[in-house]
Amino acid sequence: MSKQDGYISLSELIETDKRFQNLREELAVYDKNSKEYLSNLISKLPLTNHVSYRQFLKEQAVSLESSKKHGYSPVFRSSLSPECLVSNVHPRLSTFFELFNFSVERFPDNDCLGQRSQDRVTGHWGQHYEFESYREIQERSQNLGSGIMTVVNLKRKRRFGSNDFIVSFLSTNRKEWVISDLACQGYSLGNTALYETLGLDTSEYILNVTESPVLILSKENIYRVMEMVPKLPHLSTIVCMDELSDLELAQLNGPLLPQHTNSKGERISILNFRQVERIGASNKVPLIPPTPDSLYTISFTSGTTGTPKGVQMKQSHVAAAVAFVLSTLRMPRLKHRSQAYDLCFLPLAHIFERQIVAFDLSSGTAIGFLHKPDPSVLVEDLKLLKPDVFPSVPRILTKFEAGIKNSLQNGDGSAVTKNVASTILNKRLERTTHHGGKDHSILNTVVFHRVLIDKIRSSLGLENLDVVITGSAPISNDTLLFMKSALDCGVRQGYGLTETFAGICLSEARERDSGTCGGMAVTTECRLRSIPEMGYDAEHDLKGEVQLRGSQVFRGYYKNPQETSRALGEDGWYSTGDVGFIDSKGRLSIIDRVKNFFKLAQGEYIAPEKIESVYLSSCPYLTQISVHGDSLQTFLVAVIGLELDITAPIIHKKIPELRGFSGKDLVDEINKSRAHRKALIVLINSFIEGLQGFEKIHNLYVGIEPLKVTDDTITPTLKVKRANAAKHFRKILENLYEEGSLIKVEKL
Repeated sequence: MSKQDGYISLSELIETDKRFQNLREELAVYDKNSKEYLSNLISKLPLTNHVSYRQFLKEQAVSLESSKKHGYSPVFRSSLSPECLVSNVHPRLSTFFELFNFSVERFPDNDCLGQRSQDRVTGHWGQHYEFESYREIQERSQNLGSGIMTVVNLKRKRRFGSNDFIVSFLSTNRKEWVISDLACQGYSLGNTALYETLGLDTSEYILNVTESPVLILSKENIYRVMEMVPKLPHLSTIVCMDELSDLELAQLNGPLLPQHTNSKGERISILNFRQVERIGASNKVPLIPPTPDSLYTISFTSGTTGTPKGVQMKQSHVAAAVAFVLSTLRMPRLKHRSQAYDLCFLPLAHIFERQIVAFDLSSGTAIGFLHKPDPSVLVEDLKLLKPDVFPSVPRILTKFEAGIKNSLQNGDGSAVTKNVASTILNKRLERTTHHGGKDHSILNTVVFHRVLIDKIRSSLGLENLDVVITGSAPISNDTLLFMKSALDCGVRQGYGLTETFAGICLSEARERDSGTCGGMAVTTECRLRSIPEMGYDAEHDLKGEVQLRGSQVFRGYYKNPQETSRALGEDGWYSTGDVGFIDSKGRLSIIDRVKNFFKLAQGEYIAPEKIESVYLSSCPYLTQISVHGDSLQTFLVAVIGLELDITAPIIHKKIPELRGFSGKDLVDEINKSRAHRKALIVLINSFIEGLQGFEKIHNLYVGIEPLKVTDDTITPTLKVKRANAAKHFRKILENLYEEGSLIKVEKL
């Protein structure tokens, strides 16, 4: 997009903003469209390298005074680009396709996508990652794309260059998933991902609403899809990411297929991934490079109610998202190898991991994958890959926190050793909370690291770690501070949505006053809308519904104009439904949800998502919580999930009668006893500040992971489906209310 459209590129920002004069002079020796210019531009980012960082920390976003309007806060923009919003890195890099191909041009022999191999005879997994290079992945993706175009169009009796269809994926994270995504881009094919964790109805809905003729899937999903085939009138081609034998293919394409043609008379067939690559290599369909306006993906977001909504994201959106990350993320200085490595383990069906992968492939980073789709192997694979950055979610970080604490408390070391470890962590925490910034002292870099920090990092495979990025859900500030201290690394918390191609703000790595989501991206502007009925005044208190506008913000839901008009105003503002607060430094915090409240018997209004956010971000023992209220009752009850690794030792200390119990047995004993649950509520509520007594939970039911996507009580992005959860736990909630408040007579 050009400046006339209201957007500029990062290169244009650097050329026009006087603060970046030194960087502009460094780049002036190169032709502005040359490989050398673009390479040096990307390598010299983020923008914070070229301004007073101390000043930036004080003012991360600025308000536009001319934007004041009754009922709204001023518009806030990044202090790095207050005059214009950014749309891409450079006009030559205005699509993900161009960004990836430029990485191939820069780093053709760099490791690109890698995995551990398995010995077919013994079943043992290799002890190192095997990578294909950027050049090899480019070739494979183009062959696959050519093969898809050939196979699908032969069946449709259309010319090979016809790309008016959507490609669907159904698989956990793996190399073939990303190759498929790149293949689609080479031929301007939009794609969409099905959620493995959701039922057949949702997958069937997505395949039919997109009229997708081709589904690329992993072997374990074949029979699930076979059940759906009779209800999929548009599907003609199934591509298996795993190698199927000739016998398996013959059976699948013969007696096992419920029908042999779809409603259009096209033969339904199952092919091997490599088979499609070979077809594409022998029948080279010319590439159809996407434009910024080409559809990149339809990301279906399973909301808390109703049918999934398909968020249409164009190439311009992913290019803007990459520009944002490059503008703000300081890549680590590599000491032991020539490129950065990342482990792709968060679900690729979610937009958060799509943004991370797009950034990785735009910066020449190598991406490894878990050797099997099981979270329990995460640390095993981290130890082999040793990533430089670690994008994660609160639940993983909470487990790491629990593991570190348990190891220090229950390890084989002497009491003296444990006391030394405790002293070091306390000193590190003091430094983190009182000073901020990186600790370059000899005491830290020599003594603390040798005695403790390096051992902790090594135990998790994080020896090379520079920064942790967390998103998708609230996280306890105690956990943030502990991880910063124990790993001596930066931790950055972000905020974003499917509708904004994931993150549109990201906190700074080593701020003393952590806990916010940081200032706005250079790509996005934000304002808050007053919500009088909920007591939020955006004009005076800077609290209200978060509204976003910019180059990362979507422009519509797929085949759903009604939901599009509800979410997007005529002036382009997207109403997120999240309630935010902007502090004096311009940083955003999410504090509530709009219009999701109910009334208790005494007339008090309750905002359950605000309360859940406070509990999750304040108490490190909780992994899940669903707050429930009844208009005939005067108090709240809740279903909670406990992080037992970290909580069990505390419970054993507080409730000695439970010392002989662990795991599910421990949870069952707590649920059986009123006294045990009362002690647990008092413990949990001791962490909670900022809530009134009637907003705190008075009775609870405990589980290890009570809310599940498979039970339809939470969405794949872990939002509570309140009506479904209330129905699922109806009997339990009725029993909690029948039992009454466990702490009503006590001061909360």
